[in-house]
Amino acid sequence: MAAAPLQPQGGLSNPNPTLCSPSHKPPDPQLDPVVSEIFDLIRDIKDPEHPHTLEELNVVSEDCITVRRHTFCQNRVAASNTQQTDSSSQTSVETKSTLPSGITNKTEEEEEEELWIKLVFTPTVPHCSLATLIGLCLRVKLERCLEARFKLDIVVSEGAHAIEGDVNKQINDKERVAAAMENPGLREMVEECIKEAEY
Repeated sequence: MAAAPLQPQGGLSNPNPTLCSPSHKPPDPQLDPVVSEIFDLIRDIKDPEHPHTLEELNVVSEDCITVRRHTFCQNRVAASNTQQTDSSSQTSVETKSTLPSGITNKTEEEEEEELWIKLVFTPTVPHCSLATLIGLCLRVKLERCLEARFKLDIVVSEGAHAIEGDVNKQINDKERVAAAMENPGLREMVEECIKEAEY
């Protein structure tokens, strides 16, 4: 099966999309604040072929975002006021020449948190020729703006696209994403879609 196209193939995929009103409801205290942050970053991304946002086209919503937290321990080298003695000569030696006299390396464990983010988006029609480009816009926007350590999976809603498997593979392949962003035409389209609106 051919790879999902990144650029328009001629004509509009959906000339008459259904629009929904942007949500202006107050923050839900039960909702993970990270989910709210992610949605605020992607809701105003512009659709590549219509003068509407992804939220207005119901391509993305807060319900499409899942966040899990993974805590792990990472070894950290810290300075310790101890000396290592050479058993053969019984003379004090430094563990590392770059450390002051009497200071040696000590490994400590430090807890860190990684976010596992899954974002599901829904193209307006199953034959949407720009689904891969939309996924690319979502990935570039989040990778630029999120500061936390995270792992990001972006997928098409199951059954929402004729070649969803190919789309998912392309937008989650680092090499393909990097190659796409090296294409001047594609990069310009992505930048235009993700740039913040000027009020």
